[in-house]
Amino acid sequence: MRERKNGVIEWTMRHYQITLLVITVLVGLGILGLVDMPKQEFPEFTIRQGVVVGVYPGATSGEVEEQLAKPLERYLFTFKEVKKKKTYSMSRDGMVYVMVELNDDVNNKDEVWSKIKLGLQNFKSQLPSGVLAVIANDDFGDTSALLITLESEDKTYRELQRYMETLEDRLRRIESVSNLRRYGVQNEQISVYLDPDKLAAYGLDTRMLMTTLFTQGFTTASGSLENGGLDIPIHLSVTYPSEREVGEQILLADADGHMIRLKDVARIVREYPEPDSYITNNGKKAIILSMEMREGHNIVRYGKEVDEVLHAFERDLPESVSIRRIADQPKVVGDSVSSFVRDLFVSIVVVILVMMVLFPFRSALVAATSIPISVFISIGVMYACGIPLNTVTLAALIVVLGMIVDNSITVIDAYLEYLDKGYSRWYAAVYSAKNYFNSILLATLCICVIFFPLLFTMTGQMLDFVTFFPWTLSISLMVSLAVAMVFIPLLERVLIKKGLKSGRENKGKKRFNLLDTVQAVYTRALTWTFRFPKATIGLGILTVALAILMITQLSQRMMPIADRDQFAVEIYLPQGTSLDRTAAVSDSLYKLLSEDERILSVTSFIGTSSPRFQATYAPNLAGKNYAQFIVNTASVEATRSVLDDYTDRYADYFPDAYVKFKQLDYQNVSSPLEVRFMGDDIARLKQAGDSLMAVLREMDGLVWVHTNYEEALPDVRVRLDPVEASRLGITKAMASADLAIRYDGLSVGSLWEGDYALPIQLRSDKKGEGDAFDKVGDQYLPTIVPGVSVPLRQVSTIEGGWNEGQIVRRNGVRTLSVFAEVTRGTNQNAMQKRIERVMESHIIPTLPEGVTYEYGGAKELDFETMNPLMQGLAIAVIIVFFFLLVNFKKIGLALAALSSLLLTLFGAALGLWAFHIDFSLTCVLGVISLIGIVVRNAILIFEHAQDLRLHKHYSPRDAAFDAGRRRMLPIFLTSATTAVGVVPMIISGSSLWMPMGVVICSGTVFSMILAVIILPVFYWKIFGNK
Repeated sequence: MRERKNGVIEWTMRHYQITLLVITVLVGLGILGLVDMPKQEFPEFTIRQGVVVGVYPGATSGEVEEQLAKPLERYLFTFKEVKKKKTYSMSRDGMVYVMVELNDDVNNKDEVWSKIKLGLQNFKSQLPSGVLAVIANDDFGDTSALLITLESEDKTYRELQRYMETLEDRLRRIESVSNLRRYGVQNEQISVYLDPDKLAAYGLDTRMLMTTLFTQGFTTASGSLENGGLDIPIHLSVTYPSEREVGEQILLADADGHMIRLKDVARIVREYPEPDSYITNNGKKAIILSMEMREGHNIVRYGKEVDEVLHAFERDLPESVSIRRIADQPKVVGDSVSSFVRDLFVSIVVVILVMMVLFPFRSALVAATSIPISVFISIGVMYACGIPLNTVTLAALIVVLGMIVDNSITVIDAYLEYLDKGYSRWYAAVYSAKNYFNSILLATLCICVIFFPLLFTMTGQMLDFVTFFPWTLSISLMVSLAVAMVFIPLLERVLIKKGLKSGRENKGKKRFNLLDTVQAVYTRALTWTFRFPKATIGLGILTVALAILMITQLSQRMMPIADRDQFAVEIYLPQGTSLDRTAAVSDSLYKLLSEDERILSVTSFIGTSSPRFQATYAPNLAGKNYAQFIVNTASVEATRSVLDDYTDRYADYFPDAYVKFKQLDYQNVSSPLEVRFMGDDIARLKQAGDSLMAVLREMDGLVWVHTNYEEALPDVRVRLDPVEASRLGITKAMASADLAIRYDGLSVGSLWEGDYALPIQLRSDKKGEGDAFDKVGDQYLPTIVPGVSVPLRQVSTIEGGWNEGQIVRRNGVRTLSVFAEVTRGTNQNAMQKRIERVMESHIIPTLPEGVTYEYGGAKELDFETMNPLMQGLAIAVIIVFFFLLVNFKKIGLALAALSSLLLTLFGAALGLWAFHIDFSLTCVLGVISLIGIVVRNAILIFEHAQDLRLHKHYSPRDAAFDAGRRRMLPIFLTSATTAVGVVPMIISGSSLWMPMGVVICSGTVFSMILAVIILPVFYWKIFGNK
């Protein structure tokens, strides 16, 4: 009989040369994409954070809060894009920091920040005149791709800065280079040390000096000449080309030509001032260049291009100057992506080997061929669609491996069945694809769509993280469907010439076959389950109950630690601590760490913090009482062992400091445990906080229990007598300037050497002498009478006082947070539950009136992540139900198949419990993957049973039994390939992806066993009484 045409499938078989050409081109595109497509460690996160800084010199923290922080909050809250619940301010002496977070649905953050910055210019006019600046910094969330140190023991900072400028000029030529920022630079200044005795002897005062130096250094327009229609501008030459000319500045001259110059009453020195902060690398002074990459570029290639520039630049440096990388994102991404690509190909090989063991050789060869073809075509489609290659998309490719081969196995199984029935190879190849297309398409679409609800329920960085996962998985599954429909019929017709039965008959003597053994064992087990149906269903209920019990005992950590050969150390000292003391503690700790062979380098940030070198590691605010290290180790294992050894040992090693060893992670929280108290009265907030801290400090497993209000600081309060001060012509501004010169120094202009600015600072030669409270009143202030000065105590009242070190407001309300760190290895979820019990028993019953509370830290973050995850999971289940309803067209049967989802719980929970893994975001992705797999198994069993019962009039018992017996092998094969496909992910030990691998592997194995044992009996009991 002449074979009639059957559309696309037959066309591709007849025109196989075109088919093979198209497949070859698409595979080639995938290979090109694997090399050329953008590579990242993780998807690009949108950091919706920024900081607004207000500077109000001379104001106490209370005045800053009332006069600057509150109005600034009210202004920021007028923007609907600002997330008020997460926005908080920290009012300190003379300064306020407002940490602003935008809503999770904001995708145009640059536009929002532009509006905020523009509005701040007008808003500043509404603030007190003493507010010098209100600045918004939206670069707070920018992450450095590279941190490079330029270090030397004998070169000055200015010399290092010149070398760095040369390097920057070379790096800017690279197309992919974005922002370049310098950190740790120390600029020289011209210090004018005034001698008060000489000033008094010559009858001079600081007013005259400030006025003279400021006006001499001020540059303004000098007009222009109009000459014959040509404008010729007039420029005055620079007054102070060097510090020598500063010293020669005439302050006073008489008619006889006698002159008093600045050098006669002051000592003029070019010097590096006492720093507010500085950076060292391995003990050497250093400056740091932070490099960022433009969006859409390949960071691995970016790293190679930068390497070429650095190697060429390094050859031009003196021997005493060295260049080092302390944070290297291109290397991290290259290693991470290479590791995942290796795991991907290992998974492909493992799946192929399993198929070779379980399948006849030719059948296994046909099915195995579809795996690399599907993977490379999928990568090519991703490349064409602009989807980058990162650990999330690579994880999706690994997870989907077993599902990819599933479609091919289904077609091959049908092909062999047609051959055994006596059909020709051509007919069997065409109809094996055609007849199963609808069911394969339905199952494939079901698995594809169950991930997409996450894109609608999740927000913020979690949405950024998972966005490409469902797209990659869907592309891979749809490509595998196309390969199964187009390429597999072509290949199986050529390679597979006999069915399973005819092949065995021709071989004569029966040989060992693993699948036959599995089938025989299963048939005996199935017979037992039908003999004891109640016990079988009871077993299913028991496994669900055990799973729920295990899940309740699992720890929860939605985002895990990062696997890095790097960690951070944060050193906290009391507010008001000098930089020298902070440096002493840092140097001592550095010496301890530098003796450890596992540690390769230590970069110290004294009085400041590092740039953001990891997306979820937010830098702390600078302060003289704070220091930070970036520590690079020999390996990821070395990082873990160093942290195990040192975290608890050195936490309280220094009596006045807390040392926090910070293992990098993906949790964007400053402290894992936090309890917030909200109210208007600071005294009541502190009462609640002190009560909680007293209990927490007695709990084992907790360290560094503290609040964000910090210690109260002493201050000196000077109240000018308005009558006496006015009579002598002394104003608050002039008194402040004179006191600043005496104790800190006052800038009165700048001296420029090309593009290098040297601030001119007026300072007292007596600085540091007698800096005691009772000596403040001895400071002399110039009066309106020339040459006459009076002591400060004559025109003022001086007294000591206490000032809040920091006042925090959150969501517009004063908020005192109690923070606690856990000792290494302590379960933070268990500690959170203990804290909640303490709150309920000791704190909440005695909360002061007007004080409320809430929990922050990891608990808040986990809730914000888990809630949308569960919503997405619920929507996925509803979608699955409608797919089942479309397939079975009966609500009862659809619900019965849907109940099979419960069978996923036992295997998933058992795997997490056995490996001691926290329940995390990737675990949920694994569970959603299991939903698609288990629902497919239920469809296979129930659909076969329905066909036998309705069309061949089998009894419900016989139909169910035959469905289990006939469908077990396809389910076993696809489950085996899916389970072994993620084994490399488990072996890799990745803290992020290992949990998902465990959930899929363990969940697939146990759900397969439970499904083929319980679902046939379940079907029998549903329809047995009808």
